[in-house]
Formats: sequence, structure tokens, C-alpha cells
Amino acid sequence: METRTATTIFESLSSGWRLEAFRLLVRQGPEGMVAGDIASALDISPSNLVPVVERLVQRGLIGRQ
Repeated sequence: METRTATTIFESLSSGWRLEAFRLLVRQGPEGMVAGDIASALDISPSNLVPVVERLVQRGLIGRQ
């Protein structure tokens, strides 16, 4: 992996919420989860979850279904 790519990924996961959301989705597997279930599992409001998920999508760490 190139340094620039690795730096971008680590930067994206540097937020506690983003890291927790990413770990949750990795455990969930390819079927993924709906946003409301992610928010409930992380005990975060849906409105606070939006920027968390958006950042992970923008960096290509997760996708939308």
C-alpha cells in the first residue's frame, strides 16, 4: 500500500466514531446495516451518524447499497 493511501485511511479512521462504525460494519459483513441500526448499535443519534458515514464513503472505506 502506498504511503499516501495509508495516510488517508488512517486519517479517516482517526475519529472514534468513524473507527467504531467501520469496525461494526466489518463485523457485519457484506450484507451491511441500515443507518438506524448503526446509530442504535453505537448509541449515537442518526444526525450525528451522517457525517461519520459520509466520511467513510468518501474515502472508499465503505459503500452504499
